[in-house]
Amino acid sequence: MAIRPPQTLKSTGRKVPITRYRNVSPTQTFRRFTVIWANTDGVPFNTTGFFATLRRLNGSFVQAAGFDSFGTARFSRVRTPTNQTFILRTFRDDGTLFRVRTVPPGVSSFVVIG
Repeated sequence: MAIRPPQTLKSTGRKVPITRYRNVSPTQTFRRFTVIWANTDGVPFNTTGFFATLRRLNGSFVQAAGFDSFGTARFSRVRTPTNQTFILRTFRDDGTLFRVRTVPPGVSSFVVIG
């Protein structure tokens, strides 16, 4: 549920009608599925030359996406929040497999730690 603003504006002291903020839906979500690869301290790796593949549980291929130098890969074909479970595999540019993770449904982004 979205965080509602305070009922009284501090700068003017005016009252804000509560009904104006009922049924607020979150709008700050990623439009496409995004993966961040970070170390255990939360700092993203320099992942230039790495890529990731996304597959459904039945093994069907969804998409491959390259990581940028800031540890981020964006899957342009996967809308968010996701509606199914995916298998995420991360690779080096020579094809060496690094991590395999299961991505749960209902997320906009996913962080691979380590």
